[in-house]
Amino acid sequence: MTTPDRQLEFQQLLQRNRGRLAAIARAYSWGEADDLLQEMLLQLWRGLGSFEQRASIDTWCYRVALNTAISWRRSAARRKAKLPAEVADINHVPGTVDGNDPVELLQQFLQTLSDADRALVLMYLEGMSGSEMAEVMGIRETAVRVRIHRIKNRLAEWNAGDV
Repeated sequence: MTTPDRQLEFQQLLQRNRGRLAAIARAYSWGEADDLLQEMLLQLWRGLGSFEQRASIDTWCYRVALNTAISWRRSAARRKAKLPAEVADINHVPGTVDGNDPVELLQQFLQTLSDADRALVLMYLEGMSGSEMAEVMGIRETAVRVRIHRIKNRLAEWNAGDV
């Protein structure tokens, strides 16, 4: 049974993290952002009652959303592998942007990254601190800085056409 307090806490959590959740859904969804966002909300609702407050609730929310997105992406890859080749080419959508839109370019670059690196880029773009990123990822802050540096180098190479 749901309590009014739990509903209010959930609504406040979503209000504070709406942009983050949407960005994660777009970065991991292969065009199914709305479906992925719904799955993230479901997982957040289910987990809210067992939140142990070892981290801030917003950090916990980010971690749940990332884990849900990564699982979604893996299951989408399995679903794609089962489809015929002409249907499975979900990266080619007729009428897409011509490659000059910065948001489209960022989306294309994000697709070249591992799940963990994609998560770091999203957190970096959100303006999260190195310590916050480390807490979400479960790694040391120095590792975050090294990975961000490598991602920036990779982006420069990718943008120059060297990758």
